[in-house]
Amino acid sequence: MRDARVVWGTRADKSPGRSALPYVWLVGSIAILAAVSRLAGGQILDRLSSLEDTPTAPILAAIVLFGYCSFTSFYATWKTPLPSFVVAIALGMAGRTLFAPIVGNSHLLAALVTGSAALILFGGGLEMPLRSFVRLFIKIALLAFPGVLITGFAFSWFVGGAGAVLGFKLSSAVVILLGAILASTDPAAIIPLLEHVRFRRRAAKDIVIAEGAMNDVVGTLLTSVFLKLALATVTLVAAYRSLASHETVMFLEAQCGYGALFGFVGYALLWMLGRMKRGHRASFGADQIHFVATPILVFVGASLFGGSGFLAAFVAGLLFHSQEHMAETERFLFQVIDGVAKPVIFVLLGALVDLNAVVAYAPIGIVAGLVFMAVIRPVMVMLMLWPYWFIRRYSRGLSGRELLFICFVRETGAIPAVLLVTAVARVTVPVGGLVEIGLWVILLTLVLAPPFTPWLARRLGVAD
Repeated sequence: MRDARVVWGTRADKSPGRSALPYVWLVGSIAILAAVSRLAGGQILDRLSSLEDTPTAPILAAIVLFGYCSFTSFYATWKTPLPSFVVAIALGMAGRTLFAPIVGNSHLLAALVTGSAALILFGGGLEMPLRSFVRLFIKIALLAFPGVLITGFAFSWFVGGAGAVLGFKLSSAVVILLGAILASTDPAAIIPLLEHVRFRRRAAKDIVIAEGAMNDVVGTLLTSVFLKLALATVTLVAAYRSLASHETVMFLEAQCGYGALFGFVGYALLWMLGRMKRGHRASFGADQIHFVATPILVFVGASLFGGSGFLAAFVAGLLFHSQEHMAETERFLFQVIDGVAKPVIFVLLGALVDLNAVVAYAPIGIVAGLVFMAVIRPVMVMLMLWPYWFIRRYSRGLSGRELLFICFVRETGAIPAVLLVTAVARVTVPVGGLVEIGLWVILLTLVLAPPFTPWLARRLGVAD
């Protein structure tokens, strides 16, 4: 089982003189990196680029900086309510100039982002027990399929209207992509929050975790479809109407079919490793490499045939149930995800945006994020799950309090961040505001929702 997680809601040490120390480290780290990047970043990169014997020095230096940003973001938020992801974004913005060798290299950027996303989705599958997934499949499917479509369309419609009212000229590409990218919740943000919350019934907890794992995949598929459209000219209604076209259906069939097939291939590779390890308890580095390489392998394999690599990675993790003799190998995977994959994505997201642009889009970003959490999410959940309230007396029903809890779980994290970075790399039309508004929504859901989620579960009486 996983035991190496980013601390999200741990209460800070209250001893005098120490409670403020993480915040001092946090502010100091960001300030130092920002000063070095702004005042000397250009000179540092020029000097590194001039090394004839080491032409890759700028990229190597940026990778090392990733490592220190991961370390800093974890320890600066340890024993505080702040999510480490938020600090990683701030560090990416602070070191924007120093990360230019990677941000400016589209192939390297795509490789880092997609590889990290494959590991995260694989981990999401591992953390969702297959039996619980099957038991709750109808509820999960309602939230993950029609639910994501409703969320995406409603959010895009609101952003388009709010942008016009607030004086922001947002292109149709930005409006359409924002809804598709941000429609999914993030199990990586939810699981640590609920780890120590004792629910009276597991249904609500399992639903929000499984939904997050599943709708991440659905969100990637929806974004993939829209990235194939002529976004410069298509309208929001036309974009969603295109989902019913023959071409889109064929595309989704290939994505899902080959994605599921290679997911089974990944499961088979992991099963073989499990069988090998069952005969002895010795642990080797090759075991961990096999485990980490498998989701990336199935991602590439599914993509080669036109399938969804993200779906393949998730299915491989969902089907595989590791035994006790695999605990150390699985623990290593989650350490890689927490220490490498997630920080890389959020640091890159921060490095893609300019602070002035983030401030300029603050009005619409903040309004959109608040409406997203307080209106769009609750309405969607009620629309999808209200029949289960009528059968609440039965084991498969949901009480009104459980429905309210699910309504207000709205953390958006790693995969939407991946899709924002991917969209910037792939879209050729102007997308001003895409990353900035998306960043505001991610920040708001990660800062506002996590501290209140366990409290809300207890306040509603669904947990002790």
